[in-house]
Amino acid sequence: MCGYYCIVSSDQINLDTSIKSLDLISHRGPDSQKYFLNNQRKVFMGFNRLSILDLRSEADQPMIDEESQRIIIFNGEIYNHNEVRKFLIEKKYTFKTTSDTEVILKAYDFWKEDLLERLEGMFSFVIHDPIENNIFFARDRAGEKPLFYLHNKKSFYICSEIKPIHKDSGKKDLSIDGLNHFFENGFTSKDISMIDGIKKLKPGHQAMLNINTLKLDIKRYWNLEEQIIKPLKNIKKQNNYYIDKLELLLGNAVKKQLIADVPVGMMLSGGVDSSLIVATASKYFNQLNTFTVTFPDLQKYDESKHAQLIAKHFNTNHVELNADEVEPEILYKLVKHFDEPMVDSSMIPTYLLSKEIRKHCKVALGGDGADELFGGYSHYNRYNFLGKIQKFIPYPLRDSIVKSALSLLPKNIRGHKTLELFGKRLDKLEFNNANLFDYKKRDKLFKDNALLKKTILEKKIISTDLVRSVTFEDYNNYLSEDILVKVDRASMACSLEVRSPFLDSEITKFAFHEVPSNLKVYKNQRKILPKMLAKKILPKKFDYKRKQGFGFPVNELFRSGKWYDFLEDKINSDQNYFLDKKYCNQLLSQQAKGDNIGESLFAIALFLVWCEAYVNQR
Repeated sequence: MCGYYCIVSSDQINLDTSIKSLDLISHRGPDSQKYFLNNQRKVFMGFNRLSILDLRSEADQPMIDEESQRIIIFNGEIYNHNEVRKFLIEKKYTFKTTSDTEVILKAYDFWKEDLLERLEGMFSFVIHDPIENNIFFARDRAGEKPLFYLHNKKSFYICSEIKPIHKDSGKKDLSIDGLNHFFENGFTSKDISMIDGIKKLKPGHQAMLNINTLKLDIKRYWNLEEQIIKPLKNIKKQNNYYIDKLELLLGNAVKKQLIADVPVGMMLSGGVDSSLIVATASKYFNQLNTFTVTFPDLQKYDESKHAQLIAKHFNTNHVELNADEVEPEILYKLVKHFDEPMVDSSMIPTYLLSKEIRKHCKVALGGDGADELFGGYSHYNRYNFLGKIQKFIPYPLRDSIVKSALSLLPKNIRGHKTLELFGKRLDKLEFNNANLFDYKKRDKLFKDNALLKKTILEKKIISTDLVRSVTFEDYNNYLSEDILVKVDRASMACSLEVRSPFLDSEITKFAFHEVPSNLKVYKNQRKILPKMLAKKILPKKFDYKRKQGFGFPVNELFRSGKWYDFLEDKINSDQNYFLDKKYCNQLLSQQAKGDNIGESLFAIALFLVWCEAYVNQR
């Protein structure tokens, strides 16, 4: 796990400036810093290393292959690197290290771009071929590891985070598309950022840059839709088949992801997902290190007793972090490390937990991905219900009934969203569960109408099975652009590597191509298959009815006190150039009176703090 920065320029590169920019992401790799600058001073590849595998200096990056002269910078972990190395050795390749970095270099020499199909892991990497005079770069299937780039007329920048590109390119204009996506969906869409011109390589994509012309060719190498469009396999199998296969696949993934030359810990929220990871890992380690966040004064968010049950049952070395008192000024620190605002207040406990874990370990395993793969969110029940009853009532009749009902009912009535969706055509549904600022609300929120724009996400019905479609949408958008961004930035801010066994490609394919939807969502039940496995391997006293991760009490905090005062000051500040002060104050007042729009207020707070550091003010 590390951070890299690459520049390709038609002008000579200033080395001192490039190294200072590389320093901005030193938190991603504090163990060593090295760089490569070619003889023409036109290609710079800088690297900050967090040493996980093969701790020797020989495994440092940029790594150069003496035979091919190719150079690599690589962020992430390849979990099957030993198997790939064994295959390449049989093909007469020799290795000087035991690192996965060298495996990627040799694999690229053997398979070229097709190597991506052979790699299992989380990764973003850049390979410079000085003979072919090109740059090849790629990002992992789910989007666990970030890759930003900027394409100018004379330069091309690639980086693990935005900060170095932001500094060197001088790009500080707010992206209108990014702004609208952020306030509607809680994150920017898959290939843009909040800074105009700075883009993201999408998960599961690869790119080739011609250094002579700076022409960029982007391709998709991982297409999960192909798995979902096809009929399910093994649909007549008994439940035990699915339980046993999930246990086997999860065991394989956890076993591979426990491999490291440094101490490994476990993020334990007390929920099903992280508890399954701990239970599985305990088969391979006698005494694991587990960590959780506690909120003693807010019992609604305090999962300590559930985490303690798992820790005690599997005899782990358990550490609890007390997160009772969190000052709003923490937003400045989060903005510095996240580079882009995102509406997920759980970034705070994730950051605090990562900071605590880093005192004991360099690597931690978590349960991310299980909700999207196996139907863990409450809105899946709603869509499943709607999909079933809509079949019996024609669209025109539903549309008429719902419009009449909505005109009479108050907007804040329970079930309003479900009723609204009931009136829509199934093939035109937009899966937006953020409940933040839709187009009409953004019209009130933005001070300048020129900022207002419609948003388009890759949201579409791709299967007659609505549960498959909506879980895929969350995997394709919410997981990659929210959950995994949160985990990467929060953990790497603390120089901690977090791994997610549920995102193993074999588990992903199993979830979308084999597991029937009734083992994910059925009536008021969800995440059914993982809970079946949990009943097999977790303690009998475990509570399966809860859905709680590392939550944060934003609704309570924004009602009064420090967080309320902090946001009120930001809203009314002279530095608030983009948002309508009257409307924002109205929302804050509604919260104080009992509304639960804490995440919307968190969006405003984080955006205003972010603007101070990253964008040109109007």
